[in-house]
Amino acid sequence: MNPEMNDTAVPFDPTDPALHLEYLYGPQWRAVARIVERAAQLTAEERERLNTEAGKQLQTGAAALTGGGGLAGLLSGLGQQPAADPQPLQIATETAKEFGRARNVQIAGMIAGQSISSGSAVAGDIAGLLQSLGSIGALTVVSQAVTAAVLGDLVGRGRFTQDVYDALLRPWADTIS
Repeated sequence: MNPEMNDTAVPFDPTDPALHLEYLYGPQWRAVARIVERAAQLTAEERERLNTEAGKQLQTGAAALTGGGGLAGLLSGLGQQPAADPQPLQIATETAKEFGRARNVQIAGMIAGQSISSGSAVAGDIAGLLQSLGSIGALTVVSQAVTAAVLGDLVGRGRFTQDVYDALLRPWADTIS
């Protein structure tokens, strides 16, 4: 009798799509797939709201960098040690590396980006290029959301807390109903 095949074991099926999705996205593949699929269906209004949300995040980040001191404050801080309070995406990147999920985060981000740009015009069309450039904010928000999803089962491990997870996912969740 083959010890790998018994009455209770589920046979290995290399054609099972779930197996491939788990390999690509990690154990949280269902959450990642939901975001990627929904990102492919964004309306123009939703893209604009995501772009607006990304703009708010950029302004908040710039204000935190400058400490409210404008360009002079930002320039005076050059060459100094980075802030002791790392940003959520930095923590997520470190967590992905630490737990062997960097490839999953990269693949999920790439597929999400392709799903957003799939609505663009044919390659070589200047209108399609401009539309893609106009979706950079949306891509940023979606990329953060899939990063959070890939790492969702690691909440509470190291510095990847629920607050970090929520900060990455919130712009997507608040914008897409």
